[in-house]
Amino acid sequence: MISSGKFDDIYVGDYITTTEGNHEVTWLIADLDNYLYSGDSTKILTQHHATIIPATPLTTAKMNEKNTTEGGYYGSDMVKTTLPEILSTYIKPVFEEHVIKYRNLLSKSVNLEATNKYPGTKGASNSWDWYDRELDLMSEINVYGSIITSSSLYDIGIDNRQYAIFQLKPEFVNGVGRFNYWLKDVSCSTSFVGVFSNGNSDTYNASNSRGIRPRFLIG
Repeated sequence: MISSGKFDDIYVGDYITTTEGNHEVTWLIADLDNYLYSGDSTKILTQHHATIIPATPLTTAKMNEKNTTEGGYYGSDMVKTTLPEILSTYIKPVFEEHVIKYRNLLSKSVNLEATNKYPGTKGASNSWDWYDRELDLMSEINVYGSIITSSSLYDIGIDNRQYAIFQLKPEFVNGVGRFNYWLKDVSCSTSFVGVFSNGNSDTYNASNSRGIRPRFLIG
């Protein structure tokens, strides 16, 4: 059982396939208790949990209608509009009250002239804050285990560890279907980080439409 923290017969890489309306989704266990004891003074996560991701992107969307990262990840159209729709359409109907609300530390603004790690560009996250969350995109570190084009410290927060599923089975990063998808890190003033279908890590313009492969916790 997840709630007891014993995780009897529950393993990283286990999956379930669900059908809700027209949506058939395979869900993977990406890690276990990896956010335990994270959070600010408002709420520390003490509930045992499994971190869940879809095996493939659920849909496609833009990070922002305009080609900018201003406002950081938390200020993006992705957070304001797309993720709430995904939560209500794909996740809550299946997992219901098992979805955990927890505190996450997310970028909220960008210095458009700051130096970053992406050659030939400017712009980097320059502040963050704690927010109540149920659903977010993964970070570059969650997937790859390191920073590649993330712009600054403020992109990372508590998403500072690679998920066990990607350590054990790197092929799950972009799968047999060779799909692309967004990550939550700002790269520069106009781009967020993404996973490319051909296996490399790079960035996409914020106004591009790419796959949505989010993560959530269940207990």
